[in-house]
Amino acid sequence: MRTLFLLATVAMAGIAFGQGGGGGRGASQTPPSLEELPVMGIANVTFKVADLGKARAYYQGILGFPEAFDIKYPSGVTSAYFKVSDDQYIEIVPTLKPGELNREERIAFQSTDLDKLHALYESRGLNPSKIEKGPDGNPIFRVVSPEGNNLDFLQYAEGSEQAKARGKFLSPDRVSAHLWHAGVMTKDSAASGPFYREKLGFTNLRFGTRGDYLETPSRDANTETKPPLADTPETHAQYEREQWGAVNHIAIEVADMRAARDLLQKRGGFDDLRVRAHIGNNRHWLMFLFDPAGTRTEIMETGLQQDLPPMTVMAPGAAAPPILPKTPGVLAWPPTPQVGK
Repeated sequence: MRTLFLLATVAMAGIAFGQGGGGGRGASQTPPSLEELPVMGIANVTFKVADLGKARAYYQGILGFPEAFDIKYPSGVTSAYFKVSDDQYIEIVPTLKPGELNREERIAFQSTDLDKLHALYESRGLNPSKIEKGPDGNPIFRVVSPEGNNLDFLQYAEGSEQAKARGKFLSPDRVSAHLWHAGVMTKDSAASGPFYREKLGFTNLRFGTRGDYLETPSRDANTETKPPLADTPETHAQYEREQWGAVNHIAIEVADMRAARDLLQKRGGFDDLRVRAHIGNNRHWLMFLFDPAGTRTEIMETGLQQDLPPMTVMAPGAAAPPILPKTPGVLAWPPTPQVGK
């Protein structure tokens, strides 16, 4: 399978998705202007969970995102909105069924001119749904990708739940104030490329004014926070579930990875292996956590690139020199056990 890294301009085969980390080369690409494409960035990503209480303990208790408001849908399901910033949220809905692979319900994008965007997408044959008022009080329409991914476009309106929460729930406990990118499973790169770039207009999968972007890989090969698992007949179900949970993910931006690592370890009671920072192929510090349903949260330090080789690991515990890889492409810590040792 090929992993389509959307921060580059070409598909790159064989790169571990978790190790590539997004944001490096793509950051230099110029997204379309708001005049060309009235999309500011990601408004929210909605994930399904089985237990809303456990999800609250993760998104609010560990990541520090306040629960700004809840939404009750016509179906009777109530979702929780966790606030990242005045414009960005993570929505959690307790609708995950046993054995369900896809936990990503939708990705919603914030528009500055929803009517113009709707007309543009109609002209490009994307068959957007009608603009309707959503349960949060905002006008919204939906486009469905060739592989069935729900992509919503909304414009924040006066009186909406987001408008009521503006300037509030900006807790200093938040580990991040920027939802940097979202991942969405796409198994057919030949179809996804033209759809996202040409039809939706996401130049190099970037858009808007905040630096947000998409990743559309077909698999995840990272082993940073979970034991390596081969795709065998005996392990296929678990393997496939982990793939979906890691690919359909969010990434949040931090300024100081060491501070973020130590804070998350303390809040979650995690050990050095569960919360471990390493240098990705983009030369930035990366770290991964998984929510109770198995959905990945990627944490990225997006300042200056590090003058360190990929797979360098931040030393556990107190500040110490980073642990350099002995083998290119292999994480430096913990050391791989030797046969017979």
